[in-house]
Order: sequence, then C-alpha cells, then structure tokens
Amino acid sequence: MKPYAYCPICGKELAPSFLEGRQRMVCLECGWIHYSNPLPVAIACTLNAQGELLLIRRAHEPAFNEWALPGGFLESGEHPEEGCLRELKEETSLEGRVERLIGVYHRESTMYGSLLAVAYAVTASHEDIRINHEVFEAGFYPVERMPEVRIPLHLQIIREHRDAMESKRA
Repeated sequence: MKPYAYCPICGKELAPSFLEGRQRMVCLECGWIHYSNPLPVAIACTLNAQGELLLIRRAHEPAFNEWALPGGFLESGEHPEEGCLRELKEETSLEGRVERLIGVYHRESTMYGSLLAVAYAVTASHEDIRINHEVFEAGFYPVERMPEVRIPLHLQIIREHRDAMESKRA
C-alpha cells in the first residue's frame, strides 16, 4: 500500500520526521501524524470431524495459485473471531466454531505492507464446500496427503496447531 504523501486534513505535503522514537510522515502545516499501522488479518486453521485440514488454492494475489489456509482482512468494527469465521464462510461456504487462538503474528507483505495476522483453530460444522471467486479449489486433507503449502506463515500456523494438538494428547 502506498504511504500518505499529502495530509488528509489540510492537503499539504507530508514531511519525514523522527517522532516518538520512529520515522513518521508529519504535516508541518496542521501537525497531523501518519501512524503507519498494520492491517489486521484473520486466518482459519480448520479441521473436519476426521481431523483433516482444510486447504484452499488461492485465485488472487498475494500467493496466487498457492495452497493456503482460508483467511483475509478484518472489517472495521469486526472481532477477529467473527472475521475468521466470515472469511471461512465467504471462501468455502463452511461454517465453523472457533476452538482456540493459535497465535498472533506480524508479517511484512510486499503488496500490503505491515500485517497483523490472528490465527484460530476452527472446527468445521459440515463439509459442504462451495468456493467463491477468491479460490480455485478447496478440500479437507489428511496430513500425509496434503498439497504442498509454501506460504511460511501458513506453514508455521499449521505446525503450531499440530504441536498443540499433540501435546494435548500426551
């Protein structure tokens, strides 16, 4: 995402300034400060009743044509759990229940800049998958037959979820 170049309050050009311990863009006319905050993302690490993992193959950038976990940007005023389940339903028509928080992660994206990703373990209510325009295909896969997931954050989420499940069983 392109950073602000002009003040949204008075329209004057912003200038770089070291403020509050960081480099920020500031309006020298009215004092408005551009705080470059991360965009919030929710990710659903979804299992069916048999313990198979839901993966989607993305139809848009970023990570076009890559296998991934369902997820997307939170909307204004939306709780991360709600956004997680909304994205799951939008992309796959699946409903589910959030079981627990897996983790919160910061990533830099070349397309969107700073992202704050919140990942949840979700149990699917059913397996009637119907994909939308954001997805080429989707399905539940046992661990030994999963398509290759190459997105580092999604691999980390899957690994952390599996580790938590295994330590619960032990």
